[in-house]
Amino acid sequence: MEFKNFSQFIKNSKVGKPFADALASGRIFGTRCRRCGRTFYPPRPECPDCLDEDMEYVEVPSRGKLLTYTAIYVPPAHYAMFPPTMPFAKVTQIPCPVGVVEVDGGLRVMGWIPDVDLKTLKVGEMFDIQPRTLKNGQVTIVLSPV
Repeated sequence: MEFKNFSQFIKNSKVGKPFADALASGRIFGTRCRRCGRTFYPPRPECPDCLDEDMEYVEVPSRGKLLTYTAIYVPPAHYAMFPPTMPFAKVTQIPCPVGVVEVDGGLRVMGWIPDVDLKTLKVGEMFDIQPRTLKNGQVTIVLSPV
């Protein structure tokens, strides 16, 4: 899969293809510095701590605790869950929850929380983290309560 199918704004990246390929196969990768051992998500091509470029891909755990969340009231068109409710609108004005989940090791993963009522979300709740291919062919990270 090409990296542009994950990012709407970045077409190329030093870490893009392996990251996008992992997403297409249902896995989420970060990178770990072979020199100092620090792990990063999203993946980085070099370590900002020791400045080494010897990085390896590691799989990010697929479950973690919800640290925080918010709602986007004018979400990207691919997050729209319902048909537009206003004339000429591309998306509906229904809140779209997004959150940040912390996994073992301290990595934090941000993702979309579809099909969940915003009022029912609770910080500290366990969430599964999964890539999802959208109708337009792009891949996004989806968070689902366990």
